[in-house]
Amino acid sequence: MVQTRSALKRKATVMPQHRPAPMDPTSQTGFAKRAKERDFYKSYGFDFIVRRPDYSKLLGGVSRRIREGGGPEWGFDVKDLKSFYWQMANLAAAWADQYLITDVGDLPESEIRRLISAANGFCVQMDWEELRTLLPPTAASTFGHILGELLIQLDIHERLFQNPFWYMDGKIGPDDQSEDPHFGRKLQYLFDRLYQTNPTYSVLWRMQTQRLCNSTDHFTARDPQFGQYNAQRHEAAVASFADSLLTSEPFCFLLKDEYPSSSPQLDEDRRCLLIDVFRNAIRCLIRCETWTNGQPVLRGITELGGIFHEESKTITLHPFCFRPRMDLYTGKDILVVAQPGLVYVDSCHGDNSGVMTEIIEAEVLPAFRLAEGEGKQMEEEAAEDAEDAEIAKKQDHGDEEWTEEQGE
Repeated sequence: MVQTRSALKRKATVMPQHRPAPMDPTSQTGFAKRAKERDFYKSYGFDFIVRRPDYSKLLGGVSRRIREGGGPEWGFDVKDLKSFYWQMANLAAAWADQYLITDVGDLPESEIRRLISAANGFCVQMDWEELRTLLPPTAASTFGHILGELLIQLDIHERLFQNPFWYMDGKIGPDDQSEDPHFGRKLQYLFDRLYQTNPTYSVLWRMQTQRLCNSTDHFTARDPQFGQYNAQRHEAAVASFADSLLTSEPFCFLLKDEYPSSSPQLDEDRRCLLIDVFRNAIRCLIRCETWTNGQPVLRGITELGGIFHEESKTITLHPFCFRPRMDLYTGKDILVVAQPGLVYVDSCHGDNSGVMTEIIEAEVLPAFRLAEGEGKQMEEEAAEDAEDAEIAKKQDHGDEEWTEEQGE
């Protein structure tokens, strides 16, 4: 049966009206309570803190102490961390220049392939003959030093920065004479799980753990005995790190003389200097772990985007990339990250969390491709340099040609 519009209107007018239920008497008490809370907040809330700067300063100090445990003894400047890292990197470069071969082209092809493969992520994976033609000439002729220095830094990062609790003995009590060689890895795995749960509090936990384990004086600890014990463990480990690297393949392919060699003095000298590199690396690790916090990330080709655009705080050209026009490297593929960049991500400082702390910028070697006409220009400049050198060699006042040149 079809209903008319009038019938529908009549039904709408007689529909029951939904009226609110009678108010609960206790709600009056709730209103009063909320009004009291608002008055209390006006008197002692944010406005109270703003009006009383001394109280605000005290509250901020307590907050920083809880979140960072910070005090003047742990104050730091990122520039200082960079200085420590550069010192370690420069020692590694000096060691490579003195004890490693210069030209990798002298090695068998299979060994060169293994060396390039060991630097995967920081060196493009291609045959040496192809890579050599793309590198800047000076870098290609001294690639043994560049690759060796890079492998030293990768070894340091794997041994130390990726396993920052490596020095802990894992004993279950003061009478335990044995050690757990895997304790550092287990603790790192615990940190990884905590980091997945809450990055902010996990990096603070890691920083405080490292500070407690490396407090070596009364300025940073009430009892520095445990920190001094760990410092002794640091020193005891550096020799084994150096020996392990010297005998490892493919790194040992780059040595000028095999290790051990027929010269005990040579072995002692290069071993002691490499021990010094690792000693400085440990010092750099402890500074980074206790002065800042976060998750350490080593920047390779992928992390840098694979293409060089311009120099910045995070990336710069290697010194062997000298050219008449530096802008010609813009847009070129990154072939080698000779100095990997190191950053700490998800750092927490004061009220700022999730920030990135830059420790050292990356040094890269982009592809070296001459622009149109640049090759001829460089040949002309080389010819002029050779001519100037020939004239300078004469330097004989009895030589008429030389005298005319000087007169001009």
